[in-house]
Amino acid sequence: MDILSITMIFFSLIFLIFIIKLIRNATFTLEHSLMWLGIGIIMLVFSVFPSIPEKFSELLGFETMSNFLLVMAVLFSLIQLIIFTKHITKQSNDIKTLVQEVSILKEKIERKDK
Repeated sequence: MDILSITMIFFSLIFLIFIIKLIRNATFTLEHSLMWLGIGIIMLVFSVFPSIPEKFSELLGFETMSNFLLVMAVLFSLIQLIIFTKHITKQSNDIKTLVQEVSILKEKIERKDK
């Protein structure tokens, strides 16, 4: 095993430990952390068995494994952006609904006080 593989295994383990700590401290919800856990496990597997990403890159027609990994990272980022946009949109709609409900309740209270 070369120094690069050992370094990648080390950083993959650190990444997984970090994600698990965030989940335990309730910083991450399980729903949001599943993808990150999956990425950490994939990083660890790819670090231990570098032939796996090589085979995937050959199978999909990439010239080099680094191009394959870069495309996978970009796709992961796009998926995360879509998920975050979905959550932000839902929260914006929820906030709008709450503001409208509070305004209606305030108006009812003001009418009652008169």
